[in-house]
Formats: sequence, structure tokens, C-alpha cells
Amino acid sequence: MAVLSGAVYAMAYPPLGWGWLVFPGLVGLLLALRGQHGTRARTLGFLHGMTAYGLGVSWLFHIFGTMVVVLWCVLAAFTALFAEMQSRASSRGVVGWQLAVFTTLNWCGWEFIRAELFPLKFPWMTAGLAMGPNTLLPWVGVYGVSAIVILTAVLGTMRLWKLAILPLAILGVGIALLRRSPEPWADDPLAVSVAGVQLENVSLDAYLTGTRQFPLTVRHMVWPEYAVPYDIRENKRDWELVRNLCHERGITLTLGTQSRPGGGDVWRNIALTLDPTGVLGEHTKVHPVHFFDDGTPGTTALPVQATHGKVGTPICFDCDYEGVVRQMTAAGTEMFVVPTMDAESWSARQHDQHAELFRIRACENGRWMFVVATSGVSQLIDPNGQVHVRLAALGQGTISGTMKRETKLTFYTRFGWLVPWGVLAVVVVCWACLMKPPAVTSPGKAGAGR
Repeated sequence: MAVLSGAVYAMAYPPLGWGWLVFPGLVGLLLALRGQHGTRARTLGFLHGMTAYGLGVSWLFHIFGTMVVVLWCVLAAFTALFAEMQSRASSRGVVGWQLAVFTTLNWCGWEFIRAELFPLKFPWMTAGLAMGPNTLLPWVGVYGVSAIVILTAVLGTMRLWKLAILPLAILGVGIALLRRSPEPWADDPLAVSVAGVQLENVSLDAYLTGTRQFPLTVRHMVWPEYAVPYDIRENKRDWELVRNLCHERGITLTLGTQSRPGGGDVWRNIALTLDPTGVLGEHTKVHPVHFFDDGTPGTTALPVQATHGKVGTPICFDCDYEGVVRQMTAAGTEMFVVPTMDAESWSARQHDQHAELFRIRACENGRWMFVVATSGVSQLIDPNGQVHVRLAALGQGTISGTMKRETKLTFYTRFGWLVPWGVLAVVVVCWACLMKPPAVTSPGKAGAGR
């Protein structure tokens, strides 16, 4: 049951993307753990995790080869830790609604650590992510949605159907109420015409040519991460070509390049934004990709002031985690353009799974987001997480559309991001209590009590 439910859990994510299978994927694990303790419980949790991640992110093999088994084991260890704490709670006699609450906190605590706090952060395949964009995200974020999902699964395993109806109804309503934001009219003063070029391993000339294919009405042009895989400002010829392009087209350009002050070995992976007046600003990638030489990480998450508003320019992996996009939004960002690199050799499955995270970030913070990737998925996403224009994976071409400046902050951006931190604080106390040896009542005291 642990193995089968792990396989079902993996099917909730692309390429199949049958999100509601996350419930039987969790229910099967909980049923398999019922009455199990110690090594057996940990083993069952580990088997569920190995199956889920081994199938769900099997594309990691294309990147790391046989070493990927170690990564799958690390991820599966979190499910094993969840199982260990479940067995401890059960052996301490925790039952009924108390067990339901603890199980929810227990899962969400380990999920949040695995996704956002552990050194090898891995925010893919969370329970909340399986639900996709929904109207709950602007309130409690993806980790808050995870809590509702696991609570529903727990109540189902306890056959508390009447109680399970409530969180299930909340999820259903949250998804049913989701609406596609209308694309702004071109003459809307808050509208911004954007365009991008999806290309991989090509010369600067290819980006220049691709940009010139668009009409002069385009106001903001975006090239992918590593479009110029060297410090373009240190190359006088190429820097002049890019500046002339901005003058010629009257555009704001955001491109992925590098910053190597003085030409030294220390460098940063940046999104550089410029227009006919010169450089407007740059953002250094805060979350470099694990195990890759991806530059020195940045420490700030601020928007760039363009003529058409404040623009956030997070880079690729920055959007996998909740912090960078949220901090940029809180700092005044009105829309996002995101240079991204998803290598063609990483497979379409990796691209499609990665694309879902951008939709979550847009919905959590209520902002338009324009993602331009090297080999897909490039997409224009509205503040509700709905895709308006999409350029599929493993292809080359151009993408364009219209975004709108937004200024209202969601509850999530203001306060809702604290939900998983609150859950973690409570569950850490619970874990600490469960780690203590159980109190042993002496026979004398027991007799006196009788």
C-alpha cells in the first residue's frame, strides 16, 4: 500500500497532472502506517517517498545520472521522518481529533522544512501544489493549501466523513471560484505590451533578430536567463549593440547575463534591465541551482523602476520559493518579468512541472507574470494564476501579450506567508514532547492512586 500510494501521489503532478490523486496518495500512506511503529513505520514512509519522488521527478536522472538515487533517498527521508513521528504519537495514545490535528501539522512541518529550509531545498511535489492555482492561495499560500489537503485525507482515513466534507468543500469552492483575469486593453493606461524570445544556445545576433520581429508597440522585451552567458557590459561591441537596440525600438529590455566586476573569478547571475536612457537596475539571483556553478547568490529582492511601472525581475529558481516574489511584491512590484533557463536536455516533464510553480507565485501575490525560458515553458500568467499565452517546452520561437500593473497587496503577501511558520512553531513543540521518554509510573504510586 505504501508503494502503490506513492505511485498514485506522483500522478498528481505533470506530465499527468491529475491533482486530485494527491488524496488517495496520502490516504494510502496513512492507512499503511496505521498500527505500525519504529523501524517498520520508518521503512513504510521511506518506501512511499522513494516511489513518489522516483517516479515524479525521474527526470533528475538526465541531470545527475546514477547519483540521483542519493537525492531520491534524501527526499524520501522526510516522509520517513513523518512516519516516525506518526508512530510515536500513536504509541503515546494520541487519537481522534487530536491525532487528526497532529498529523496535519506533522506533514506540513516536514514539507515546509523540505521545501524552504533544508539546505537542499526542494519545493516541488508539495500537497498544495497538486491543487494548482485557486482562490485560497492569495490568503494562505501553497503551504496553507497543503494543510487543508492533508486534513481532508486524515479525516477520510478516520471515516469522519461529516468533518471531512468541510475542508474538502473549502478546496472545491477555492478551485471553482477561480476566474481568468481579463487581458487589459491596449489603450488601458495600466497595460504593458510585453514580448520574449525563447531560444537556447544561440548567439546574441539571434536575440537581436528575434526582437526586431515584433511591432514597435512592444514596451518591454525579455530574453531568457543566460541569454548572454558572460558580462555583456565588459564587451564593448555587444553592449553597444544591445543599447542601440533599445534606442532603435524604444523598448525596455530585461535579459539574463552575468556581472563580473573587474573580470575576476567571482561572478553573479543577474537579470539586467535597461532602456534608451541606460541601465535601470539589476537583480542578482537569490537562489542558485543546487550543484551548479550558478554564481554568487544575491541578498536583495527589489523591483526595477521603469517608465511603465515598477517591475520585478526574479530569475528562474527564485520563483520556486515563496520569499523572493513575495518580498518584491511587498516592496512595490506591479508586475513581473522572469528570465528562466530550463535546458532542453532536462526533458519536457521537468519543464512542465517547473511551469506550475510560476503560476502559484503569481496567484499568491496577485501579479501578472511573464516568464521567458530558454527552451520552455514560456508563459504569460495573470494574477489568478491562469495562463493567457504559452510557448511549449522543447521548442524555439517568440511569445507576446499584454500585462497590467497591479498595486493591491494580497492577504498572503501581507500576513498569510506566516502560516507555515506558525505551523512549524507548534509542531516543533509537539516533536520535542514526543522525543522525550514516556513517563513511567512506579507500582507504588499506581497502587496509591487506586
